[in-house]
Amino acid sequence: MTKQELEEVFYIDKEIKDLERRIQAKEKQSEDVSDVVQNGYKRHAVIFGIDVKRAYKLQSMHEKLKKFKIQLVEKQQEILDYIQKVPFSEIRQILMFKYIDGHSWIKIAHEMNDIYRTSKYTEDNIRIKIDRFLEKK
Repeated sequence: MTKQELEEVFYIDKEIKDLERRIQAKEKQSEDVSDVVQNGYKRHAVIFGIDVKRAYKLQSMHEKLKKFKIQLVEKQQEILDYIQKVPFSEIRQILMFKYIDGHSWIKIAHEMNDIYRTSKYTEDNIRIKIDRFLEKK
């Protein structure tokens, strides 16, 4: 797995949330239509119906959005599976903080120092550890 693929997971998560919002918006849209017609002198009638073309387009768009969401979730799962298979706990935790949670290197250093009750982690040495780990792969 490359660094670029790992970086994608944070953005994929945001994109999935955006797709969910779009899917909900499409579900709220209606294919119902209505019109007011004149029915004799000074009389009006309201006609209700369904716009078949619009209904088809809405259904098609809804299905495409759901399929795309499924693809993104699968890609996200691949990356999570990769991180879970990393044999080193320290590297795995750093990868989770960086690519899943989207933390900055300095925040990760603080998190790691809090977890292990040390001050050995710095922004630079964490970044270098990850770069070296990814180069080996």
